[in-house]
Amino acid sequence: MNMELGTAKRVITPPRPVRLAGYATRNTPFDSVLEDIYVRVHDYRCGSARAVLVYGDLLWWNSEFVAMARPCLAAALGVKEEQILFTASHNHSGPGTGGNFTSLLETVDAEYTEFLYTQVEAAACAAAQNVEPVRGTVHRGECALNVYRRVHTPDGIAMWPNYDMPADHHLTVVRLERADGTVKGVLVHYPCHANLANGNAVHPDYPGAALRMLDETFPGSVGVFLQGCTADLRPNSVLGERFIPQSYEGVQNFARQFTAHCEALLQSEGAALGEKVFITRTTRQLPLDQTGLEQSMEEAKSGDEAHRQWLAAITRKQCRDYETLEISRLDLGGLTMFFFNAEVAQKYAAIAREQVPGALSAGYCNGMIGYLATARQISHGGYEPEGSALYFALAGTYAPAIESVIADGVGALANEH
Repeated sequence: MNMELGTAKRVITPPRPVRLAGYATRNTPFDSVLEDIYVRVHDYRCGSARAVLVYGDLLWWNSEFVAMARPCLAAALGVKEEQILFTASHNHSGPGTGGNFTSLLETVDAEYTEFLYTQVEAAACAAAQNVEPVRGTVHRGECALNVYRRVHTPDGIAMWPNYDMPADHHLTVVRLERADGTVKGVLVHYPCHANLANGNAVHPDYPGAALRMLDETFPGSVGVFLQGCTADLRPNSVLGERFIPQSYEGVQNFARQFTAHCEALLQSEGAALGEKVFITRTTRQLPLDQTGLEQSMEEAKSGDEAHRQWLAAITRKQCRDYETLEISRLDLGGLTMFFFNAEVAQKYAAIAREQVPGALSAGYCNGMIGYLATARQISHGGYEPEGSALYFALAGTYAPAIESVIADGVGALANEH
């Protein structure tokens, strides 16, 4: 029985200016649209098995949006909720999709989320209508456009380029061909933040620009991008010893380099995919360290705007001492992929590869619960394990024990067939 694939894409550029997500310093509606952003859908099937991959040129799919959209989309497509995977590129030049973090990090426009869901459903239904048999090949290589972003300084952890620490350079491109040899879809996986630009304009950053370029290379195809475990990795956009933002033209230049790596990899001999489509998921409670929480809450009452927003948000969540991690596993013809509803450190991709050789891991999927650092990173501190908790409205910081809990969740899924 052959694997089948349906594809489609729709524009999700806001019809009117709204605030962009990802930077507290941008607090007004966007100034311009430099390039449209898209939702892209791959609908994979084999017999009665099915998996619907919904990609967006977005910072993430906020858990609030996913909770609303997933059951509605499942009903529209006639699938189970767990058969739908929302995934995003972590684009810092797109709009917010929910309101369960502090508003300094992300705000939501109700008219936009209604429009967004309409476009998601339209793309998914269109993909379901053009399903056809495909043959897949997996092409694996490396791409050194990213760099580790944590440096020990006398003042603590700084977000600077660190070339002494290995960065995960794995690049994987999946080519999906019709019976006549033309390309139906491309799936690209790479771990590198999509935060090259910090201006107040809409565009898809390098992942979405690269997908556009690949669509142009293969007319009639629709590509999707899976952002890897990139909590501690950034684009190697550096002047001296510091990261620097890029202009829109700089983003395009980076995307052209990245696309060239993908296209060169596709010229290499790939490994044939099988036909099986398999999807499953599990959840785990990740404990929060709430040491000093009561004192922090009291101080927040008279603190700055960020702390007051944090206090209001954790109060709404009843100061719970955990967050719920959702991990999904998708197998496409023998290629295993793990999806996390969080921003995940690169070590967790290595843990997944230990459990399933060659496995891919993607973050920003099916919601967002914040940065998942390693036990060692948590002990060192810095923005990811500590500073970000303020913006993600966590009633504490993730405890070092999360590393073993996450590994256990991945291991449980690795043993399912």
